[in-house]
Amino acid sequence: MTYPILAVGVETTVFEAIQMMVREGKGSVLVVEGGLLKEVVGIVTTSGLFRQVFAKGIDPRNVVVWEVMTPAPLVTIGPNETTRRAAEMMLEHKVRRLPVVECGALVGIITSKDLLRCVGDGGAGETSRSENTSDHRRR
Repeated sequence: MTYPILAVGVETTVFEAIQMMVREGKGSVLVVEGGLLKEVVGIVTTSGLFRQVFAKGIDPRNVVVWEVMTPAPLVTIGPNETTRRAAEMMLEHKVRRLPVVECGALVGIITSKDLLRCVGDGGAGETSRSENTSDHRRR
């Protein structure tokens, strides 16, 4: 899983979210509410932005993320699940990103790229988060 998570508040403009996504090289941003224990209320993806903003000719400076996000409940996974289970859930629900939630709080995100990295690690795909906690950015 990846941590820290790219997240924005519900009142963030789409333009600001896009700038963050480009700066961080991410294809999505989670929309959250709350303080330290952030509650996921939605997700904004590049494909969603193309469909809901650009294809309709909407100026991204004039719309906030809560208007275009895929709202919760999102498909989520617990931190101690295996990467195999994450892959099964992604296939079953046709999603490329799984927020990792523990006791209702957002703790990370697993993306299809994270799973591909596990395949490249030669068998790490069967480990749980507790056995494989390294952040992929350190590799």
